[in-house]
Amino acid sequence: MLLRVLIADDESIERRVIQKIITDSKLPAVVLDMAKSGNEIIQLAELHYPDLIFMDISMPGVNGLDASCIIREKHPDTIISIITAYDEFNYAKRAIDIHVNYFLLKPIEPEEIIKIIKECIKQKFAAPVQDTTKISPKRMRLAEEIVGFIHEHYTQPVTLQYIESRLNASQQYLSRTFKEAYDMTIMNYLQQVRIERALELLKNPDLSISQVSEMIGYADPSYFGQIFRRIQGMSPLQYQYNHAQKTGTTD
Repeated sequence: MLLRVLIADDESIERRVIQKIITDSKLPAVVLDMAKSGNEIIQLAELHYPDLIFMDISMPGVNGLDASCIIREKHPDTIISIITAYDEFNYAKRAIDIHVNYFLLKPIEPEEIIKIIKECIKQKFAAPVQDTTKISPKRMRLAEEIVGFIHEHYTQPVTLQYIESRLNASQQYLSRTFKEAYDMTIMNYLQQVRIERALELLKNPDLSISQVSEMIGYADPSYFGQIFRRIQGMSPLQYQYNHAQKTGTTD
């Protein structure tokens, strides 16, 4: 399983930095969506039911602490990490009062984000993050190469046979190495990457389900719908409609 993450910050570059840290970490976590205001992150939390939210304090409208309080009431199991440039006691005290899980000061170090991700995975899934130190550096590089290959080719009809031919290793060796590195199968990871991209594409109400399906590498829209429903708990069309309702983009 993947840790479901949301990011809220009114600065686009700050959102993208956190997203890149999470993506580059190669940990089983996925950024489902990003918000630029407190009101938006409240809406996205209702839409996605995230496991973890990274939230800046200073945002227009509802600030990060107030948004955290609202989200905490509806989703008490969601882990919240507040981010601020102000090392002030009042901020920290209120964060503790509303049971914020983490309090980070800017500038954020990648190691801080990664540490939180690992701790959240342990807490949410009651299983340790895979200890990559037990895997040889050569095999870990191969696992990372598989991840990179999937991100580059997920729009194509990727199969284990195709990966085998491109990376010059047997399917069995590739599958075993990836499983030991990330505790999930290659094809499950491919599905997660495709669905992550689908979540972005489905925000566009002008794209049909068939178009989105084709854009992420699924030739059969009905099969895409089955995968999407299994991972997200709803159909692609329902997700698209819900997002439009939340963001006010319906006709």
